Amino acid sequence: ITVEGKEYSFSPASITLTKGERISLTFKNAGRLPHNFTIDDLGVATKTVSGGQSDTVEFTADKTGTFTFYCSVGSHRSLGMEGEVEVK
Repeated sequence: ITVEGKEYSFSPASITLTKGERISLTFKNAGRLPHNFTIDDLGVATKTVSGGQSDTVEFTADKTGTFTFYCSVGSHRSLGMEGEVEVK
């Protein structure tokens, strides 16, 4: 799965996963400012990367529900840099 982030949005803004599935997620920073990708409820966080860079994390979605992902840099989340992940 690849998610792109830029000032101040993600694409796609929603993703769907299957519980128990091993996920390789690449976050690509398509913006100019540093950004990251975080899902607190699933214990997922990429490194904060500069524009044009990316970071890949692997994880297993171990619970079902709808969770928020966001950029934890400064006030980026409150500026709209968040989305939803649904685990079925």
